[in-house]
Amino acid sequence: MKPTQVDAYLRRLGVQHPAWPTVEVLRELHLRHLQTVPFENLSVHLGEEIVLEEERLVEKVVGARRGGFCYELNGAFGALLAALGFDVTLLAARVYGEEGRLGIPYDHLALRVRSVDGGEWLADVGFGAHSHYPLAFGARGEQEDPGGTFRIVEAGPDAAGV
Repeated sequence: MKPTQVDAYLRRLGVQHPAWPTVEVLRELHLRHLQTVPFENLSVHLGEEIVLEEERLVEKVVGARRGGFCYELNGAFGALLAALGFDVTLLAARVYGEEGRLGIPYDHLALRVRSVDGGEWLADVGFGAHSHYPLAFGARGEQEDPGGTFRIVEAGPDAAGV
């Protein structure tokens, strides 16, 4: 991501350029993203072309001041975080649906983010209703957040409902 795009993205979120990619910076960016960039799927309903390339994602979120769905929002947010010095990995995710069954593979995109102060976090600004702050990636117990109580669970190909 170009420096001018980073600056514009940070302006969209209403935050200053951070000095260092720490967990506190990640927490602030995560919350501000949720507060300023809407989860929406209007492009799907309007028949607009959806392109998951960084340049197009950033243009939609920053230039057009639109929102998007998980692949768009987490894709753009991941690009911003990487440009700020975070180590970001895109994660294929699945969502629990009706009757507690896992949805189809690749029905969601989330981010694993490493900060310079040693933390590893699950960030997700593209779900519509999720934690306000990143979750501790390695923790398997319940994690309290203003958005609710969350638990990270590994679910491989043999998980129930697949």
